[in-house]
Amino acid sequence: MKIIRNPFIAFSLALLPLSLAAQQIDTVRTWIVNGDFEQLDGKKLKRPGGIQYAKGWSSATGKKVDLFSENATVESTVSTPKNFAGEQSALSGSNYAGVRWWSYQNKEPRTYLQTQMKHKMKKDSLYCVRFYANLADLSKYATGELGAYFSKDKIAQEEAMSLTYDVTVPAVRTKVYSDMFSWVGVCGTYESKGNEEYMIIGNFAASEKTPNEKTKRPKGETRPQVFSAYYYIDNVEVYQVKNRSSCTCEQLKDAESEYIFSRKGVTPPGLKPADKAERQTIYFKRFQRLVDPSMEPWVQDVVEAMTEDPNLKVELIGHFDATENERTRVRPDLVPLAKERAEAVRDALVEAGIDTARISVSAKDANEPADESGTEVGMSKNRRVQVVVKR
Repeated sequence: MKIIRNPFIAFSLALLPLSLAAQQIDTVRTWIVNGDFEQLDGKKLKRPGGIQYAKGWSSATGKKVDLFSENATVESTVSTPKNFAGEQSALSGSNYAGVRWWSYQNKEPRTYLQTQMKHKMKKDSLYCVRFYANLADLSKYATGELGAYFSKDKIAQEEAMSLTYDVTVPAVRTKVYSDMFSWVGVCGTYESKGNEEYMIIGNFAASEKTPNEKTKRPKGETRPQVFSAYYYIDNVEVYQVKNRSSCTCEQLKDAESEYIFSRKGVTPPGLKPADKAERQTIYFKRFQRLVDPSMEPWVQDVVEAMTEDPNLKVELIGHFDATENERTRVRPDLVPLAKERAEAVRDALVEAGIDTARISVSAKDANEPADESGTEVGMSKNRRVQVVVKR
């Protein structure tokens, strides 16, 4: 489905002082080739274990790392956003990797993501190491020990096994990464011992020393969970820094305004068109007016419901978050933002073939939040367009 794009609005958004650090890779600065997994060798992905089809990437052991792509074959289980491990849009582009970090009683082998850097590291030099992780929906567990190891030589273990190297990045790895909705940054500094050329991402701790906790299956997801912790990985970067303070996760805070809340789970089969339409909510980046490409699957669900029932009429209700509401005091051009979001969804529906007479739009201010926590993730739930069936 094509999303309508207004060049004037796109130009206006370009003027907003927003950080795109969390969704872009500086390909000149980073020493990692293809850190966002967008460069493929041209083959269509058909099955799990295909990381070797991403330029510059491989597996360190006999159990292959998975690669997920929007361009995977229709019958595959490795597409994006929905795949065998859950449902998530890429942080940037349309591809990402998948790593099994830990499993209950070691019933499933871990996997390790490996790449050769552009240059060999210099002894005693400092490097900033960063990647983003998202816990897959069907993971029964979440874990800590998200880290990276650097080696002079390529690791090529033919067996499916756990690696037990001494990892120093990040310095503290006891944090349990349990977020199934947002990409979370993992970062730290590495002081080179000299001539390291390979980077391996994975869990290098003993199973009994890996902090873990059980998770709940997301609402709407009907597939069974697996007894492991499985993480999607995207936007891997390594670059030189002069001091440790230059490599912090502060830029993640700057980029939080770019988060789009990704409603996890799938629409259960057999729903009536009205029920299917009302399940859909379209989310936005902060200050974003147009429908983001990552939200197209949910817009398409509304299109399908309204096509199935030609008598179905909907009201699209736009909302914005507290920060956007506060900013309207000095930015009067943001006052109609909530309604413009509803209109953008309407335009997408109309372009997909739905009669505009079947759609009405309205807007609310920030006084009706979906989440009142005040956190960035919470506010990302408030930047939305609700679909309400007119009965």
